[in-house]
Amino acid sequence: MQGNSYVTKSQSTSRTLVLTALFIAIIIMQSVVPWLGLLPLGFFMVGAAVQIIGVTVALGAILLGPKTGALLGFVWGSISLWQAWTGAVSIGGLIFRNPVTAILPRVLVGFLIGYLFQLWVKRTTDKHMPLILVVMGGLSAFINTFFVLLFTFIGFNVMHTTFTGIPQNGLLTWLIVGVAGSNGIFEVVIAAILVSVIGLPLVKLLKKLG
Repeated sequence: MQGNSYVTKSQSTSRTLVLTALFIAIIIMQSVVPWLGLLPLGFFMVGAAVQIIGVTVALGAILLGPKTGALLGFVWGSISLWQAWTGAVSIGGLIFRNPVTAILPRVLVGFLIGYLFQLWVKRTTDKHMPLILVVMGGLSAFINTFFVLLFTFIGFNVMHTTFTGIPQNGLLTWLIVGVAGSNGIFEVVIAAILVSVIGLPLVKLLKKLG
């Protein structure tokens, strides 16, 4: 029995490592190849697009737990920081030149979604899983948007992080209204749909594997 237990634990660890590496690879690909990490919403608003890398982080956190979720969020945030300093200058890029704004919200997405999923799953039944995944998906996008805006606000009004090159002329108000009022809502809805649709079969599969 001890031998079988050891093999099972070893297989579980190996599976976790492989899945973690796979999720990291997907995040890198989504960050490098624009059409893999962005979902165009031209049928709603001309030029609108939502970032769906957060969906990958949320799914990884759901399947692998809060620690791995935080790691995936850190990878996502670190790539955002690097791209902000090396890519073409844009308002979004300037925002993520701040390491706190680029990394911490994404780490929080992975950790909180993983933690809340584990907490709620212990108190519910399988029939509620679709609803839980919808909530997890929407919440992941909300957490990211909320903390990005919060740290941007703090950077403007408390820390005065002008090193990023962001102009002060009413931009903060525009960001809050524009990001939270339009793009943020789209991201919440899209993330809720994608995490539930993709996550449900993955959760069932992982549960069968044990």
